[in-house]
Amino acid sequence: MEEQNTKQITTEDTKETLDWNDENIKYEWEAPERASKKRDRDFWITVISILVLVSVILFFMLSTVPPQNIKYKITSRGIYFGESRYEWELLTRFWFKSSLDSEMIHFETALRFPRQVSLVINAEDKEKIKAIVVKKLPLIDESPNFVDKLTKKTLSWMPLERKNKEEEETEKKA
Repeated sequence: MEEQNTKQITTEDTKETLDWNDENIKYEWEAPERASKKRDRDFWITVISILVLVSVILFFMLSTVPPQNIKYKITSRGIYFGESRYEWELLTRFWFKSSLDSEMIHFETALRFPRQVSLVINAEDKEKIKAIVVKKLPLIDESPNFVDKLTKKTLSWMPLERKNKEEEETEKKA
């Protein structure tokens, strides 16, 4: 047995016997666990300025350029939108939610990315879509996502847009 674990290694200068069960340290050192560089104040001001500028440009583009219409399909195999397809086996549950001025259907996926697929629907088609999808997936009342719940609560405390008179009257009655 010992002969199997011992090997003769020959190099130009030495002949040594190596036991594969022994661990010998050849070199050891201490160093930081990752590369780092201390950044000065100017660096952080530049980074934040760039992020704010990109955010403003992105917000402007998304709020002023209307989205293109794409074709959505629900089939016996799954959902299709544009060139993307998700089979029923990849989807775990769904729910409806209003976002901005649109009605949306959200699907939670079993994938790491994307965790959620959201499709814009016509409000008058909601019941037809619900009747089809509920045969394949469970319907839940609202998003299970913590971030969505936190956002909803925060927006109820400090709304970003003015509500129209009908919404204000509805809230007062409730």
